[in-house]
Amino acid sequence: MANKIYSYIRVSTAKQSLERQRKNINAYLKGESSIQFADEYTGTTMHRPHFAELCKAVDKDINNGDTVTIIFDSVSRMSRNAAEGIEQYFKWLNMGVSLVFLNEHYIDTATYRAAEKSSIPETGNEIADIYINATNQVLMILARKQIEIAFAQSEKEVADLKTRTKQGMATKGAADKISAARTGKTFVTAAELKIKIAALKKLKVFGGALNQSEFAASQKVTRMTIYRYIQDIKNDLNGSSITELTKRYNTQLKAKEQA
Repeated sequence: MANKIYSYIRVSTAKQSLERQRKNINAYLKGESSIQFADEYTGTTMHRPHFAELCKAVDKDINNGDTVTIIFDSVSRMSRNAAEGIEQYFKWLNMGVSLVFLNEHYIDTATYRAAEKSSIPETGNEIADIYINATNQVLMILARKQIEIAFAQSEKEVADLKTRTKQGMATKGAADKISAARTGKTFVTAAELKIKIAALKKLKVFGGALNQSEFAASQKVTRMTIYRYIQDIKNDLNGSSITELTKRYNTQLKAKEQA
């Protein structure tokens, strides 16, 4: 029977580094080695390529009678999905796997098992034992609750990050408009660029087949809006060809869509 030590590290994108997690795990191991699995994958799902390989390896080891320890830098590296993370935690716990979370040692499986072992023994007195059993149940509920809270917090962190990102993008858009107004420039949206690109292709004034009313109806905007866009386009041409201006608009549109 062997003692298998695994570690799992994860980042969400290739732009992020795994090095900090490796250093933390190596420091914890103090010279011991582990078989390490690493993913560049979102933690909002448990269906990750190398995490799946880890699960298969653990299943095989347990079936062979080996003892298994898995080390994570934090709960968030294991899962950003609370329900799936809790389910996997207790699956491994029931299999006898030892889980270590370097940033949340209070939910290590060793801590949970210690809570189980510290249960108050029955006395043989029927009434007293009712209270003892109730107390033991409460202690285990509290221990499980700590685990649930840790995974819930991990899921909340990624939700909060998405919210901050959306708010940041909205703030940036407002800042761009303010900056443009202060410099006397017009802030152009992606939707406006798309209409202007279409205008260069379809409006009669630029060699197309549609008049202003027809084009306004096709774009679901007012004729006054199209009139204003035509003036903008004429100003933007400024000696350029329609082909050159179309390319410039397409470049601006692509930049906005990738921002």
